[in-house]
Amino acid sequence: MRLWLAGCTLTSGLLMLPVQAESATVQQLEARMTQVLSQELKQWQQHAGVKDLTKKITVRVPSGAEKLTLCPKSPTINSADIDFGQVQRKLSCPSLGWSLYVRAKVQVSARLPVFKRAMKRGEQVKGQDITWMKLALKGSDKEVLTQASDIIGRQMVRKLHRYKPIKAMYLGAPVLVKLGDKVIIEAKSQGFYAKMFGEALESGREGEAIRVKNLSSGKIITAYPTSKGKVTTHF
Repeated sequence: MRLWLAGCTLTSGLLMLPVQAESATVQQLEARMTQVLSQELKQWQQHAGVKDLTKKITVRVPSGAEKLTLCPKSPTINSADIDFGQVQRKLSCPSLGWSLYVRAKVQVSARLPVFKRAMKRGEQVKGQDITWMKLALKGSDKEVLTQASDIIGRQMVRKLHRYKPIKAMYLGAPVLVKLGDKVIIEAKSQGFYAKMFGEALESGREGEAIRVKNLSSGKIITAYPTSKGKVTTHF
């Protein structure tokens, strides 16, 4: 009976021991890593024009950091382009001469344009093909397109399933002139400029050679789209 009571007392004492708090250095590294990743994510959000975004940053500091002396100043960190998913950065304390790599998991969800249906290669994207969804972003999604205006009017160069992040690699240059469009033909040379009306006999992107009919003379010429509804020809 005495042995049993002694065991209970010992166990209770162990349970009441305080949990060792994180070292000040570990806390400093966690705070610095979180600060820099949050700043980079904010910059990406502003540049991309994303309004609805949620994030969660989980920092994992190596156990050896507990033995390091607290850096007198905020540790330096190698900045980089925004990363989603698993991230690793080098943090250093120049005044004390130590450095180490710290890992973090960056979880990001953003409201982005997606396709309502699977899009095939060669299809031209229309406004009705687009909807908006909140998507979780992965490390490979840094180049995702965030504005419908950057997608509509362009041509698919590879197949993409619906409700997936849309990246520039899936899209070709936008078609500036379509078959049957009425266009303005600009003719330029040294000291000469003329403008006339024509009709596109082919569709084309910027700089592509297409056939255009001059509506004044009826002649068919080669011209090059320069913007929406405009082509230029060279003498």
